[in-house]
Amino acid sequence: MDELQIKTEIKRIMSEHRLGTLSTMKGDQPFARYMIFRNDEEDFMLYTISSKLTEKVQDIEKNNKVHILLGGGFGKPFIDIVAVATIHDEKELKDRLWHENFLKYLTGPEDPNYIIIRCEPKYIRLISHPDLDGPYTISFT
Repeated sequence: MDELQIKTEIKRIMSEHRLGTLSTMKGDQPFARYMIFRNDEEDFMLYTISSKLTEKVQDIEKNNKVHILLGGGFGKPFIDIVAVATIHDEKELKDRLWHENFLKYLTGPEDPNYIIIRCEPKYIRLISHPDLDGPYTISFT
């Protein structure tokens, strides 16, 4: 696979596999939780929603380096992402990413605690792909 094919495969995994893990640092220990991610079609940016009252937001405010895993299943390709997370509350972004399923966690798109976590990749590794001899890393730094 050439780099363009690898980038296309990474984008495919991002758009087909919304459920993944988001790991933050809680003190000196990593802490992972499942999150639903959305991505921009044009680039590799990932977004997830949260309440600003959650521990993950506090973790990100103290250390904005995060780790994300998406895709996979036994023997299937997956991506391993190291990113920098930032907290956003712009109305346009919140309106674009809002989904009724979030009513389990927030009162609605106008909820004052509703925020977006934007994850900007520093590198992405494509792992367990049958057309590769090993992991392939794309760096964004």
